[in-house]
Amino acid sequence: MVVKGTTLGTATDAEGKFTLPVAGDDAVLVYSFIGFEAVERRVGSGATVEPVRLKEKSTDLNDVVVVGYGTQRRQDLTGAVASISAEQVAEVPIARAEQILQGRVSGVQVTQTNSEPGGGVSIRIRGTNSINSGNEPLFVIDGFPGAGDLNSINPSDIESIEVLKDASATAIYGSRGANGVVIVTTKKGKAGRNVIDFEAYTGLNTVRKPYELLNAREFATYLNEVQTLNNQENPTQVRALPYTQEQIADLGKGTDWQDEIFRAARMGNYQLGFSGGNEETRYNLSFNYFDQEGIIINSGFKRGSVRLNLDRKVSDKINFNFTSQLSRTQQQRANVNTDGGSSGGTVLDALRFNPAVPVRDANGNFTLDNQPQPYVEIGGNPVAYAESVRNEQNVLRGLLNAAGTYEIARGLKLRISGGIDLFNSQENRFIPSTVFVGQNTNGFAFKGSATNYSWLNENTLTFDRKLNENNALNVVAGLTFQEFVNERYNASVSNLFTNALGNDNLGIGGNVLTPGSGRNSNTLASYFGRINYRLFEKYLVTFTMRADGSSRFGDNNKFGYFPSAAVAYRVIDENFMKSLPVFSDLKLRASYGITGNQEIGSYQSLARYGLNPYTGGTTRLVGLTASNIPNPDLTWESTASSDFGIDIGILKNRVLLTADYYYKKTSDLLLQVSIPQTSGFSNILLNSGSVQNKGFELGLNTVNVEGARFGWKTNLNFSLNRNKVLDLNGERERFVGQSSGSVFPGAAGNTGILRVGQPIGAFYGYQFLGIWQTPQEIAESGITDRVRPGDPRYADLNGNNRIDGGDRIIVGQAQPDFIYGVTNNFTFGPLGLSLFIQGVEGSSVLNLNRYELESGFVAPNKVKAVLDRWTGPGTSNTIPKANSVLRRNTGITSDVVEDGSFVRLKTATISYTIPVPAGMNKTVKAASIYVTGQNLITITDYTGYDPEVNSFGNSNLSLNTDYNAFPSSRTFIAGVRIGF
Repeated sequence: MVVKGTTLGTATDAEGKFTLPVAGDDAVLVYSFIGFEAVERRVGSGATVEPVRLKEKSTDLNDVVVVGYGTQRRQDLTGAVASISAEQVAEVPIARAEQILQGRVSGVQVTQTNSEPGGGVSIRIRGTNSINSGNEPLFVIDGFPGAGDLNSINPSDIESIEVLKDASATAIYGSRGANGVVIVTTKKGKAGRNVIDFEAYTGLNTVRKPYELLNAREFATYLNEVQTLNNQENPTQVRALPYTQEQIADLGKGTDWQDEIFRAARMGNYQLGFSGGNEETRYNLSFNYFDQEGIIINSGFKRGSVRLNLDRKVSDKINFNFTSQLSRTQQQRANVNTDGGSSGGTVLDALRFNPAVPVRDANGNFTLDNQPQPYVEIGGNPVAYAESVRNEQNVLRGLLNAAGTYEIARGLKLRISGGIDLFNSQENRFIPSTVFVGQNTNGFAFKGSATNYSWLNENTLTFDRKLNENNALNVVAGLTFQEFVNERYNASVSNLFTNALGNDNLGIGGNVLTPGSGRNSNTLASYFGRINYRLFEKYLVTFTMRADGSSRFGDNNKFGYFPSAAVAYRVIDENFMKSLPVFSDLKLRASYGITGNQEIGSYQSLARYGLNPYTGGTTRLVGLTASNIPNPDLTWESTASSDFGIDIGILKNRVLLTADYYYKKTSDLLLQVSIPQTSGFSNILLNSGSVQNKGFELGLNTVNVEGARFGWKTNLNFSLNRNKVLDLNGERERFVGQSSGSVFPGAAGNTGILRVGQPIGAFYGYQFLGIWQTPQEIAESGITDRVRPGDPRYADLNGNNRIDGGDRIIVGQAQPDFIYGVTNNFTFGPLGLSLFIQGVEGSSVLNLNRYELESGFVAPNKVKAVLDRWTGPGTSNTIPKANSVLRRNTGITSDVVEDGSFVRLKTATISYTIPVPAGMNKTVKAASIYVTGQNLITITDYTGYDPEVNSFGNSNLSLNTDYNAFPSSRTFIAGVRIGF
């Protein structure tokens, strides 16, 4: 609080007490705190004043927002910046911090690409900019840029997350700002308060939606039908039926392989924090342990972390800040991959394994492989695979950053910081000789290690002063240096003489495979500046410039320059707005700037050589082979973007609306361009091509009902982005995307197309028209392909009476039409209810699993839908006959590119604030319990495990592909929070 009209002020202690000398009985004290409405009280003649309770504001426009290399008042922002507070992070128990952005920030699409514990997350801020380079945003943790993802960060340590979206906000990060910036600030201690916080929760995860597959009797009947049809169509190759009718009658339901690999998986989280201090020294110390089992047996994720943040006021002019974290994560992967074949992995083999085969034989040993051969898909026992195979990653990470600030003169500060981010990863893989996939090698053991570290030095000079009543100036200038180093090695053996040691002693291998090692590094030297000018508290101007020099790029383009400018007009401060009391805020914003993307590997501009080992007699020799054509002109991708926004507050900010329209054009794409084979190479990396993104985003926050007995707040966000390829180095189109050799034996593996005028993520294939019903129908069509009644029918678009590559069209788009999220928070006295709904509309998903689960060929198990398969004219126009292999041998078809739209009750939380008895309020400050459900209800037409999927991770060109993916789970959590 301060004495009104003076600079005399103080702060309360932990019990709310304070001492402040004032002159006269008419002095007025102004009580204030961020997030609360200020209260004025006259002192009077007494020595004490009455207690004052502050009322929480719905939103405080004077809140401080973290931006690049500084902070700003929210009302002074000229760029598009969104914020997530510590309270919002605490609302939802999450495994990794990126998940809190999902559905809560407009313009940001967060996709759980891998649902296994510790699995990957993809973030796209205002669309996809790049084809061959990275599209993930830059993460900045406590001022340390380039700190990777947030998997090792304890979400409970987070004070706030800011998302910088337009060029005005991101240009300060130059060549790393094109994909947006996510700034994470961790908690610090507060003066006058010594606090102990404890939180614990436990939960259970279950598979949300398993496939409905054929049971043993149904599948045996299906196999017999496949062989019967094959015998009829190939009378010279007649084979006995796999099952007799007596065997089928005795089978029953058999083994539910999904049920065998899935489990109800527990999870737990334990958080203990200490914070406090005085005006000179503040501290925050936290300990966290998180443990989550995967819903597939023998999978899971563990994380332990310690964080210490210190702030020390050395003198009136010198401050010292220190942030640090040490964490260790352990991930046991569920052995899922997209290679298919006999090593398909746990999920794929559970889907395709014969339910008539038991998990264990009569002796109690795991059954080895799928039977009966050769009638079924070859593969190993998925339970044996899950329980016996080790696929583990252990990561030790230390992130430390120290900074000193010296106030040279009033408003002028020098800040010097240095830090290091150390990341050590250990890979352990072991396949025993006793499982099917390990028999060919008689066992396999692997160890690998990778050490990544980045050191950083930043030097900034900040001038921040209100020059007079009408003018305020904030200027930042800086010089930074950062180096990234990666070192790695691996060793592996096969032909193990024992399985007892796993991969703990590679000396057990009779066959030593070629080891590998490597080292690469890159450096970034930068200088930057930003000017924020405020006139009459209503005219705001921002100018930013950054120059980046990167070792990744060619000798002719080592430095790039990234300017931006933005203006804002606070209309609310005009006199004529006083006649419109309904408005409490109104601001118009506009910005334009250029940012860059340098996310390619090191040494891409240089001449590189690869190893070419060979044998000379009995001696192993190693030669060198040129790997690429050097390009001294190689430089970063450049994104020019403009943004027009409006911020509106109504009814004392009980209704807050933010809307933005943006346009981005990324030029000089880092593109692999085909060149004549006579050069000795097939392609070269050039800066060529361009991509466009434009869109609209809306954020709405409302306080619907405000009261002690009942309260209701709503947060809504809506995002629409339109992506388009503008240029591909003069090419019209390119075939892209990955599939699997198991799905398309002998067929082209490309699943998508890059085409000028179309968005990235277009699926490219044949248009499904139904099922051929009769020989007459086939004859009348004029089709010359060898098709039979019961086979899938595809559109002959080029009219040549056969189905070939010229008949392919775009059959779906991975990128959605729009995304949205709605959060409603209700309070009923001490009770709280939070409901979060997430939605995606207009997105397509390529369901490659359906090729396995609906077509004939050498049969894997099938989904229940094949019970309604074609068995004669008029029986089915969607599912082909039992022995049809046409769909699988053709390639991508429109019937397996499904609508991936969904509406999901993502999170529901019920909490209860426990009243603290009067005798304990000096010890226990607050206590609450809560119950949370996640992924409770999903409304979708998608037939797979979950529409939010990508088996190929963060691939730019294989989006929304579902093949052998780890299924999503439904989660129930109960927890408690106590503050001392």
